[in-house]
Amino acid sequence: MLSCVHPNLFVLFKKLFGVAPAGDSEADMYNNLSPQWPFVRQRHPASAQSANQKVRAERITIEGDVLSYSEEEEEERVGVYVGEMPVSADHSYFEIEILEMGVQGAISIGLCSAKYPLHKLPGWAVDSVGYHADDGRLYKARPRGVVFGPRCAAGDRMGCGIKYDQLSPESDPSSVPVFFTKNGKEVGSVIVRVPPGGLYPCVGLAAAGDAVRLSPQLLWPPDEDTHMSVDSMEEEWLRLHDIRLNGQMLEYCGRGKSLVDVGLAQARAPLNTTSHYFEMEIVDPGRSGYITIGLTKKEYPKNRHPGWNRGSIAYHADDGRVFTGSTVGSLFGPRCHKGDVMGCGIIFPRDYVCNYDSEGGSMEEESPEPLECDDLLEHLLQYQQAALPPPLSPHYLHRHRHHHNHILTTDSEDDEEDEEEEEEEEEDSLQPSHQHPIGGRVQVFFTRNGQMIGRREIALPKGGFFPSISMGSINERVRVDLRPLTG
Repeated sequence: MLSCVHPNLFVLFKKLFGVAPAGDSEADMYNNLSPQWPFVRQRHPASAQSANQKVRAERITIEGDVLSYSEEEEEERVGVYVGEMPVSADHSYFEIEILEMGVQGAISIGLCSAKYPLHKLPGWAVDSVGYHADDGRLYKARPRGVVFGPRCAAGDRMGCGIKYDQLSPESDPSSVPVFFTKNGKEVGSVIVRVPPGGLYPCVGLAAAGDAVRLSPQLLWPPDEDTHMSVDSMEEEWLRLHDIRLNGQMLEYCGRGKSLVDVGLAQARAPLNTTSHYFEMEIVDPGRSGYITIGLTKKEYPKNRHPGWNRGSIAYHADDGRVFTGSTVGSLFGPRCHKGDVMGCGIIFPRDYVCNYDSEGGSMEEESPEPLECDDLLEHLLQYQQAALPPPLSPHYLHRHRHHHNHILTTDSEDDEEDEEEEEEEEEDSLQPSHQHPIGGRVQVFFTRNGQMIGRREIALPKGGFFPSISMGSINERVRVDLRPLTG
């Protein structure tokens, strides 16, 4: 009732009684008044307030997802980062990747309370637990650790989470099983008391030179079946450079600061007449959306986007251009954004003879009969067929090969090499198909959200074309399906 009379009860009580009720805040005032005046009710109960907080950090520099130690000249103290959200059943696991380690190498990961002191590493004080990279020990509520797991170094990934799947209605809600991982494999677990407000992700850095990449919301396999699924996905990829695998998700983990900071994922098996198409969905375009889908030869440079070098072709999401063995792209299709599904495939000639095996090795076995396209591929090829431009003549290509509007800036040496490679590729493409004894010529096509964008004819390299995906800016993530047509 009183809360409806005056918008500020502090002022009202002071006018009525000459003194305001005890308490430093309106919430405290309501709590103090409730026993004496039950009709006074707080309009916003504390229980309804969010447990989220702002990120808390001291002596830590935050640049995107990279945390680095910020040295202070006055005193040598550790740096601590505490996340903004407590660990929950929906967000139960996080990781750090060690980018650099200082002389001490005392990098640590763990969980702590919302008000944890920012001058103590995880596990050194009450209501906290931590796994330390320098000695592999587990620290729980005191600065003396116990032997726990292996030591960690630059390049290793350390993870921490809560096993909510092990909790039951009969379990004690005040304690939870906390586990730690190294490079995706569980190291061990420990029971930890849950403080008021929950347990928050915590990262500790101890000296100059310490730097980690934080991945705050990852999935952790809850059972053996999921473990097997993740393992099988790892077997699908030949190379992962500056890209980490999280289930079917590929996540960029490079620096993302220049054109050479390219992350490349190359599938283990080349496309063939049986498996001739793959797709990816853009889950997060990141800062710049430097995401590409395409095909590359087996020995393709790891720090170059598909399409930039000879023996590759790719459709780039950021500008909608297609690149074929050159850093000069041509207008091709629409740009792609979050939620878009990009696809790439090969149309093999009906009399095509596959001369490489499932890993790109030599093989002389011939296909017994011409293969018919399945329903989806047939639909893609027929979609707006009349709208596609007619194939350009070799004479036109030769005269206009340098007429482009979009040029990526690289150093002079790379430009000269790329121009030479482009000229060689153009010369090869102008030769009749019977002069390509290695792999012949195929049509490479690209799709966007199930619709055909266009196609290009290109010489097939020795060993075949390998599905490839690249990224180049922080926070980029894609979901990949290497066999969408197999159902």
